[in-house]
Amino acid sequence: MMIRYLGLVLAIAGMLGVVVAGPAEAAGPVTVQLTPQSNSGESGTATLSEQGTKTKVVLAVTGQPAGVAQPVHIHKGTCAQLDPKPAYGLTTLTKGKSETTVDVPMTSLQAGGFAINGHKSAQDVKTYVFCGNIPAQ
Repeated sequence: MMIRYLGLVLAIAGMLGVVVAGPAEAAGPVTVQLTPQSNSGESGTATLSEQGTKTKVVLAVTGQPAGVAQPVHIHKGTCAQLDPKPAYGLTTLTKGKSETTVDVPMTSLQAGGFAINGHKSAQDVKTYVFCGNIPAQ
C-alpha cells in the first residue's frame, strides 16, 4: 500500500513539475494612465506590450500644443518623486503619438518604481506636462 501511495505522489509531483517548468505565457498589454502636470491639460495613455525580452511602449496623448515635439521617458520613481535622470528614452511625442521598443523586459518595468513622463519641449525639459506610474505586477 505504501509503495502505491509513493508512486502516486511521485506521479503527481512529476505532473506538477511539468506545469511549473512549462513556458511562461506572454503578459497581456498594460495600460498606464497619463495625467496632466503643470496645468498642461495634456493626458492620455501609454500601452506597454511584451516583445520577448523587450517592451513596446505606445503613447496616445491629447492636449499637446500644435507643432511642439515633446521628449518622453521612462524614469525610476513615481510621478510624485521622479529620478530626474531618464532610465529609458522614448521616441519624441509628435502630434500626440509616440512608439518605441525599449531594451528591457516588461516584467522589469512592472517590478515597481517606474513612471512615464513627458516634458514641455526639448528647450524646457524641466517642466513635466504629463505622467503615469507603471503599475507593479
